Amino acid sequence: MSNDIKTTEGRVVGSWDGVCAKEFMAEIGRVRKALAAAGNGEKLQPRDMPHRDQLPADLKSFNAYPLWGCDKNGQCVVGAGANRIEPVEKVLSFSLVEHH
Repeated sequence: MSNDIKTTEGRVVGSWDGVCAKEFMAEIGRVRKALAAAGNGEKLQPRDMPHRDQLPADLKSFNAYPLWGCDKNGQCVVGAGANRIEPVEKVLSFSLVEHH
């Protein structure tokens, strides 16, 4: 799996190794500021982030709110601004799939 963070246009603008949600959140913030400053309309799409394979199967099509990714410790970067970290258990509680 690639570590590349790509824009909706397919341009590589950052990277994340899948290890730490805090680092991912910081990298998304850095990239989004750079994209806004460039003013060319490129965006990031949560479903196109690296390491989607680390998401539990029940969250592969999660759409209650933006889910950018989960790190190897089950911490997930969420929210439209990619500005919150929640444990995977909390994210799962918003899923429409039963988790017993």
